Amino acid sequence: MASRRLARVPQKVTHRHRIGSHVFRRVSELVFIGRQPKAILRWIDIAGMRTPIYAELDPAKLHRMRIRTAHTVIFRYDGTTVDPADAELITDVVRNPGNGRPTPR
Repeated sequence: MASRRLARVPQKVTHRHRIGSHVFRRVSELVFIGRQPKAILRWIDIAGMRTPIYAELDPAKLHRMRIRTAHTVIFRYDGTTVDPADAELITDVVRNPGNGRPTPR
């Protein structure tokens, strides 16, 4: 029974997060999907179903902190995360530098 309770303990991760040129500290919910850690950045509603938007985390950069509250386990991530929507935009601009911009005459 104790192991079931531990599975329900919410886990948080503190990490640096980049949006555009701004980098800031953020606390996100931490989940493991197929033994891979992921930081849930936000939830979106698709046709009445809540769907998480998450950032992939490198397991080697994830460290459990000694701080533990009664209801939360806290991890620290040494890398910088990027919102997947921003990553796609950056990749598109790198592949097509003139995309969406008027060409000079």
